[in-house]
Amino acid sequence: MSKQESRKDKQIARFLSMYGILSRGGALNPKELVKDFGVSMRTFERDIVMMQTYFDIKLIKGKDKLWRIERGLHEDGALSFGDIKHFAQTSGIAGLYPRLDDSMIADVISPETSQIYDIKGAPNEEISRLKEMFEELGAAISDHYEISFYYKEKSRQAKPYKLVNNDGVWYLLADEGRKIKHFALSKISKLKVLHNEEFSPSKTQLESIENSELKWYNQSSQKAQILILPVARAYFERKKAFGEFKRLSDDERGILIEVKFAFDDELLNLVKAWIPYVKIIEPKSLNAKLKKLLEGYIKSI
Repeated sequence: MSKQESRKDKQIARFLSMYGILSRGGALNPKELVKDFGVSMRTFERDIVMMQTYFDIKLIKGKDKLWRIERGLHEDGALSFGDIKHFAQTSGIAGLYPRLDDSMIADVISPETSQIYDIKGAPNEEISRLKEMFEELGAAISDHYEISFYYKEKSRQAKPYKLVNNDGVWYLLADEGRKIKHFALSKISKLKVLHNEEFSPSKTQLESIENSELKWYNQSSQKAQILILPVARAYFERKKAFGEFKRLSDDERGILIEVKFAFDDELLNLVKAWIPYVKIIEPKSLNAKLKKLLEGYIKSI
């Protein structure tokens, strides 16, 4: 994926979040959103301009410095299904869902059911063929029924919690054996909703999922120390590529940060995109794994 495509993905993800607020008649709070999205106020203001084009609406800034839909165009200050369809088709988000009719949109933007879905990317797979499974899982999550299915040729039974879209691919987030796991929808077969097996969602699990800072939810996160070399200092400060991080030091060697991650490949893929401007300082085992991957790549070319 090119840098331009990556920026587009992140922008679309911001739009998804903001149109969810606007669709319910809410207002956009610049201070809160720039913090949540990890962008500058200038980027937020550009988003406002582009959203008006995407939705074909007018947003106005009130005396409270919050952005709302002009009520002259929408009496209740909310977006219509038509507005959202227009945005989805223009931005490419339509490809994220197996269908995009009024009932699907109502589910996506509803405060009650929006907890079922989590979007972290742009379209990357043909989702229409998963329409029936997508809807069955959504209903099972909403009604708290356990499910059985086959995954990697193995029979499984789990408690479904959420449908998550990471980098354009849909996954089921479910509790199997008291451990939250990701299951790619495209690899699930023989799905059955067990209507006689109702469960009560764990409050602890729900809070952990909701509060997780990680792209891939995992009950036990790991930490790593990454050194950003001086030559990439300005770029690092602008891009915030590592999301949430703790700055440990900043000197002539560069910027040393501490990041959290769920799986090795999650962090390694990000580090590889920054080579040769970053180094993994800790853990040593992860740095050794990166070296082995790079050596393998060099031998193959």
